[in-house]
Amino acid sequence: MKSYSYAPWRRELLLTAFSEGAQAQLAPAALQQAEQNFKTANTSGSGSLSAAEFKTFIDLNAAAQIGRAAKIKANDAYSRAISKVDSNGDGLITWQEYLAAQ
Repeated sequence: MKSYSYAPWRRELLLTAFSEGAQAQLAPAALQQAEQNFKTANTSGSGSLSAAEFKTFIDLNAAAQIGRAAKIKANDAYSRAISKVDSNGDGLITWQEYLAAQ
């Protein structure tokens, strides 16, 4: 069996990429920016994003090159993204639902 040795930062990156947990999928800076984008998009102040607010959130994330947002925007797949993220089916996206979908 071949043995691989990685620089410590690459090893950490690989462990992060394959570890469980929603927050592990985004780098800390991207996660922080996504959280700020979520707050910015939540113009109602409800703590949950409506479909229109979610579209704004995705557009902000796409501009910041966070996750799959650019692909969602390019394919105009907002409705499909909402259906995948909205785990309780109430039509609103919470921050926890977004994290769980990552």
